[in-house]
Amino acid sequence: MLKKSLVWAAPVIISIAAVLLLFAENYSDVTEPPTEGWSQGIELGLTPTVTEPNVKLLEEEKLEVSYLTEEGVKKDTFDQNFELVSEETLPIPVDKFTKFSWSGEHLIYSDYQSIFSGESGEKISDISGFFPLKNQTLYSKDQELFQLDTDTLDSISLMQLENKNTEIAVTETDEAAYIMTKTTDTNGNHLKFYELDDQQVTELGVADFLVQGTEEISNIQFSVKDQNYSLLVSTLQKQSAGGERTNFYYFSQSPFGENPQLQKVNFPDPHSSSELKEVSDIEMSMEDKSVNLLFKGFGATKTTYADTPEFNIYRAALSSEGENQVTRLSNTPNPSAEPVWLEGANTALWVDQGSDNKNKLMLSSAKPSIVEQADQMTQEAFIQSLGKTVGMLATGMFSIVIAGLWFIWPLFFIVVIMFANSRAMDHNRSWIFYAGTMIYLAAALLFKDSMFTNRLMAKAPEYLSFQGSSIIFLLGFAVLTYLILSYGVKERDWSVFIRLTYFIGIHILLVTVFFGPYLL
Repeated sequence: MLKKSLVWAAPVIISIAAVLLLFAENYSDVTEPPTEGWSQGIELGLTPTVTEPNVKLLEEEKLEVSYLTEEGVKKDTFDQNFELVSEETLPIPVDKFTKFSWSGEHLIYSDYQSIFSGESGEKISDISGFFPLKNQTLYSKDQELFQLDTDTLDSISLMQLENKNTEIAVTETDEAAYIMTKTTDTNGNHLKFYELDDQQVTELGVADFLVQGTEEISNIQFSVKDQNYSLLVSTLQKQSAGGERTNFYYFSQSPFGENPQLQKVNFPDPHSSSELKEVSDIEMSMEDKSVNLLFKGFGATKTTYADTPEFNIYRAALSSEGENQVTRLSNTPNPSAEPVWLEGANTALWVDQGSDNKNKLMLSSAKPSIVEQADQMTQEAFIQSLGKTVGMLATGMFSIVIAGLWFIWPLFFIVVIMFANSRAMDHNRSWIFYAGTMIYLAAALLFKDSMFTNRLMAKAPEYLSFQGSSIIFLLGFAVLTYLILSYGVKERDWSVFIRLTYFIGIHILLVTVFFGPYLL
């Protein structure tokens, strides 16, 4: 009985082994750390919006994270291992326009048109723009920029803006806050830089620059250190013959008093040979010899089905010599956005966009304790790996269609024999089986490139894609199938047609389960 069942049990066992190998490979891809020495993403909470969280480092290496929930603004405090210590929620109305600041004693939130007290809901002022920083809160109204005292809720006028079209950008360091205003006219783009120390605004310098006429500015990031300023200008091609608009990025580092000398920069994908696309949500800071960027970019990941690219979080170090070192800090199958960097903690936070307004607040760190903590099997990783495996097996069934180029010839041979020499079929001449298998294998080797494409061999793991592997596996599967058939046919009275059909079917099954998942 065991011998009779082996002819079916052996292919099933081998196929299950192939599926388990595929699942193990997919689990390794799904749980791959973003960069060597960095942890996988750890979920801190859920948020209905894609809004940058407010993050503070407290004493004793504690971390305070404030973010929007469906109920309002939640403030979580974590210990040095990012274990939740305490939590607090203040109810406010929340929608996609809601922004907030919790830099002082009082919570302040904005609904795009006005700012309100989080405790009482009382309207503080109408606004044109809202700029929450880590240690203070700024807002603009009409043509004036204000600082809001989040302890007393008093507004202090800081400066007048040139006109109603003046754009404002703000950034903050441990030393001070910095303001950049931008106006545009036919002569180009005009920037002014200011330092905000306490309530005193000091002009640092002005700068003018132009971009190419075929491009339009989509974003400008700046940073200031000592008597120097850095710019990262993102532009978008106005028109494209192919219909796809291209992003360009320009970098400059100059002393105040000089106009920027913009140089085009690219962001190489550290996990592919391509470049990162659609770089945005940029945070910028200056060090002595380089500028650090934290941003989201569209790049390679193996966490998605079919290994399609996705938005993840990256960090880049730009130098005045044009060197650009990029490191990936997140590796998830969902679009990542709004990153925040924790100075001194070697840690990044961001928002992973989900469905039904269930976005995840995520964290990744280079701290050894966090790397170890994140390196554990989770239900979510198991489900992602299982889903990716099932999807790859489903699309791998297309290889059976391609294999039609292989088995149509032995079937045609059988038809010819049936009409030309039916007595040989009636007497189950073994030469018919051997001739049919030789014709099938010859066709498989002749048309192997239709199955073993360059795309398949590039995606397949090394144990399947070494030099000459297609020929070795085609012949190896044939020998294995023949041995199983030879052992089982002693216990079964099969005709040559059934034997040939079994051989072809099992051979195609093995090719399908081992190579089919990498076909598309």
